[in-house]
Amino acid sequence: MIRSSTARAVATAASRAYAAWDADFRWATRRAGARFAARDWAGAEADAGRRLALWYRWVDAAARDARRYLAAHAGDRGLWRAAREAYAGDVAGRPDAEVAESFYNSFARRVLRTPGLDPVLHFVGPARGGPAVPTAEEVAAITRPLPVGEGPAAVAGALLGVWRGPRPLSAPLDGPGTAARAAESPLALHVTGRDPAAGAWPALRAPAGDPRWADHARQVGRVARALEAECARALGGWPDAGDVVCEPFFRGHAAYVVARLAREGRRCPLVVALRHPSPAGVEADAVLAGEDEASVVFGFAWSYFHVECSRPRALVDCLTSVLPRKRVDELYTAVGFHRHAKTELFRALHAHLARDDARFERPPGARGLVMECVALPSMELVLKFIKDRFGAPKRTTRREVMARYQYVFVRDRVGRLADAQEFEGLVFGRRNFPDALLAELAAAAPTSVRPDGDRVLVTHCYTERQLAPLDVYVRTAAPHDAEHAVLEYGQCVRDLAVANIFAGDLLLKNFGRTRHGRVVFYDYDELTSLAECRFLPLPDVDDDEFGPEPSYGVGEHDVFPEEFARFAVPQGPLREAFAAAHGDLLDPAWWEATQRRVAAGELVETFPYAQARRLPA
Repeated sequence: MIRSSTARAVATAASRAYAAWDADFRWATRRAGARFAARDWAGAEADAGRRLALWYRWVDAAARDARRYLAAHAGDRGLWRAAREAYAGDVAGRPDAEVAESFYNSFARRVLRTPGLDPVLHFVGPARGGPAVPTAEEVAAITRPLPVGEGPAAVAGALLGVWRGPRPLSAPLDGPGTAARAAESPLALHVTGRDPAAGAWPALRAPAGDPRWADHARQVGRVARALEAECARALGGWPDAGDVVCEPFFRGHAAYVVARLAREGRRCPLVVALRHPSPAGVEADAVLAGEDEASVVFGFAWSYFHVECSRPRALVDCLTSVLPRKRVDELYTAVGFHRHAKTELFRALHAHLARDDARFERPPGARGLVMECVALPSMELVLKFIKDRFGAPKRTTRREVMARYQYVFVRDRVGRLADAQEFEGLVFGRRNFPDALLAELAAAAPTSVRPDGDRVLVTHCYTERQLAPLDVYVRTAAPHDAEHAVLEYGQCVRDLAVANIFAGDLLLKNFGRTRHGRVVFYDYDELTSLAECRFLPLPDVDDDEFGPEPSYGVGEHDVFPEEFARFAVPQGPLREAFAAAHGDLLDPAWWEATQRRVAAGELVETFPYAQARRLPA
C-alpha cells in the first residue's frame, strides 16, 4: 500500500508539472504573434531564450516535489515501474503524449541520476498515447485545404489568411495562471511562477496601428503572381491539391506560412515568408516552393520556431511528408520541442547502432584541440566530447566551453551557428567503437568517455549535424565551387558580426558547408561577443607570413582583421576573390563601426533565403 500511494504521488508530481510546463510553453509561444504584431524584435528574442528554460524549470520542480515522497525508496524499481504506469494513465489520450513521456524521462533521470534509459523506469519505445503514425484525422486537425481549383488569387488569399493578427493571451507566466496551477499541487512549496535566473518576462508592447496587412489586396496579388511561377518551376504546373498549416510559424523578424502542394502525385512544400517592416502593416516577402529552399527555412542553424500546435506529432508528420531528408528529431527541434527531439534522436541513434555494421568513425578534417569527435556518416551525425586537457595555444576551460555552447543554445543563431544538442548519461555498445578509436577517446576525454566491459559510458557530449569541413572542401572542390564556399565563409563571418558574435577562431576548419551550399560555424570554444573584442591595425613589423607566432604583443581580446585572409584563406585566386567581396572584413574600421551599431541596439535582419528570392516591391 505504501509503495502504491508513493508511486501515485510521484506520478502526480510529474503529471502536474508537465501540465504546468505545457501551459507556460503555449503561453510563451503565443506571445510570438503579439511580438510580431508590435514589431518588438528584441522582446521576441528575449522570449525565445526564456522559453528554452521552461522544460528544466518544471522538471526540477517536479523532482524536488517527488523527493519529499520517496525518502528512502528512491531506488525501488518496483515503485518506479508503478509510477511510470500511473503517469502513463495520466497522459493517455493526450495529442502530445510523446512529449509528455519525454518529460517524465527527464524527471526520472533527474531524480535517479542513472545513465541511459531503462525500460522498467522510463518510456523507451514510441509513445503509447496513440498510433506511431498520426491518423489522417489528426493531420486534418492542424491543416485546412487550399482552394486550388479556384485559381492563384484564391489560394494566395487562403495562405495570407493564416495570419489573423495577434491572438489573445491567457494567464501569463509570473502571473495568476502560474500561481494558481502551482497552488493546486505540492509544487506550490517550490515554484513561485518565476525563473530567478532568467528574470521577469519582458512586457508586451501594444501594436502600433493596424498590425494585420499593408494593403491586403496588393499582398494577395503579389503572392498570386509568385505562386504561378513557383508552381510551374517546382511542380511543372498548377497543383491539383494542397493544404496549409493553420497557424503561422514565428521566428526573429518574420512569420512563415507553411503549406503542401501536389500535382499528379508529386508533392512539394510551399513557404510564404511574411515581414512587418513598418507600422503600415504586414507584407509578403517571399514565396518559396520546393524541398531545398524549405529545408533551409527549417534548417539546424536557425533558432526554433514559435508555432501554436497541440498535436506536435501530426505537425512533424506533415512536415516530413514534404521534407523527407530531414530527420524527425530535427523537425521536432525546429518547431520548438527540442527536448522531445533529443528522445527521438536517442531512439534513432540506438536503432541505427543495433545494425551489425554500425560503427563510429573519425570524421574528415583536422582533429580539434578542445573536442574529440566521432561520426556516424549514415546518420549525418557527429558526437563531440570535451577533452580533459586542451592543446596549446588554447587557454579556455571545460566550464567555459560548456558556457559557450549554452550561449549559442539560448540566442538567435542567425542561420550561421550549428545547433548542438547536449546529452548526459548515455550508454553505447563497445562493439560500435573500433578499438583504436575508443582507446583514443578514453585517453583524451576520460571525464566524458569511459569503457565499461561491453559498454561505453558517455557522461557528457554534444551532437551536431555532420558537415563538410570547409578547409577540406575548398581543397577538393572544383574552382568555382571552392570560390563560392569562400565567399559564403565571408558572409558567415559578416552575419555573425552584425548579430554581436565574433567566432574567435576563423580558420576554415572550424566552419562547415551544408548540402545546400551554406557555410555555418560549429566550433564554439573561442566564440565571444563582439563587444569584448578590440580590433586593431597590424603593427608595422616584418613578420614571416607562415611564422607560427607574431613578433608583436597581443592582448587577450586583441584582434587584427588584416590577418584574417592571410591565415584563413589559401593564397591565390581564392584569397583574391575573398578580398574583392569581403575586403572590408580585413579593415578594423568595419569592425569598430559594427560594434557601434550593435551597441546602439541596431537589429539587422537575416533571411533563410537569398535576397534575389524576395518579392519585388
